[in-house]
Amino acid sequence: MTLTIERITLQRFRSYEELHLDDIGELTIFVGANAVGKTNIIEGIQLLTALCSFRNSKSSELIKKGHETGRAVVDVTDGNRHLEIALALEERKRTYLLNGKKKRTRDLKGLVPSVIFTPDELTLIKGSNAGRRAELDSIGTQLNTNYYQILKDFEKILRHKNKLLKDEAPAELVDAINEMFAKVGEQLTNYRHALFERLMPYIVDAYKEIAGGNEVLSGSYIESWEGDLSEVLARLREDELTRKRTLVGPHLDSVLFMIDGMDASVYASQGQQRSIVLALKLAEAQLVEDMLDQLPILLLDDVMSELDGSRRDALVGSLMRGKQTFITTANINYFDQRVLDAAQIIEIEKQ
Repeated sequence: MTLTIERITLQRFRSYEELHLDDIGELTIFVGANAVGKTNIIEGIQLLTALCSFRNSKSSELIKKGHETGRAVVDVTDGNRHLEIALALEERKRTYLLNGKKKRTRDLKGLVPSVIFTPDELTLIKGSNAGRRAELDSIGTQLNTNYYQILKDFEKILRHKNKLLKDEAPAELVDAINEMFAKVGEQLTNYRHALFERLMPYIVDAYKEIAGGNEVLSGSYIESWEGDLSEVLARLREDELTRKRTLVGPHLDSVLFMIDGMDASVYASQGQQRSIVLALKLAEAQLVEDMLDQLPILLLDDVMSELDGSRRDALVGSLMRGKQTFITTANINYFDQRVLDAAQIIEIEKQ
């Protein structure tokens, strides 16, 4: 059964000394001027559901200025179970707790999945491949704890290898770490590739619904090497030692979207690119529902102002299908009366 949030508590978190929100329903709209702290609430919810922040914040940045610790808590329920997920913050440390007991991040992944949509993500298609890879990783780690562990292992190995190369370590040490790099790197790419292949049909269907017309959307995940990664690393050994950085691996893979066979990052209009991003977000939510048999929480941070009428309607149509949704906006007039009647509207003032 789907777990939904019924209570949110922020203590010494970002701009908030204390914030308590009770009796949370299916749709919550936070209304307020820019820079009053609406996005901080969304970030807090994401940290307690997806267990990451779209801002990539350091722990010290999450603690209200003038304090040494902070805390964020959500109480969730499916009608039978009642769970408390908490995040305790210190300057250089984060501790997750479930019902008061410490938990590893990987143990909580997928418990209350979420999908976030922010204005910055409207540049995903024309932006770098790093952003699109991170988008896959964000949803993939919520769907599969092995994916999360492999990602973390690879990031650690990559950092270590690059340090060896930068420090001009003996070639034998680089060869030794390349064995681990190849094994874990191929695993990560396989996970990403499989996820993208599973996600793509959902994206295509969502794009058709949003954009209409006869455009054909397609996509592909492209590895940064061909053949066996161990063999490729052996061939590139001298180049990597000379250039002092890792030249191949999943950190350099590409995610490509095409409209009518043309690279969308180059040839698609801004409207088409935004439609692809919106389709991607809706597809992620649908895939989570199908794979985990759980409706994900939707977090929409001030995106209504960035979408035109048709794309706004497509997004509203999705959020009215039962997913618990949190929205921030500076203008309540972006929503029709049907949405407002269904929503809990909370006005946020500058802290």
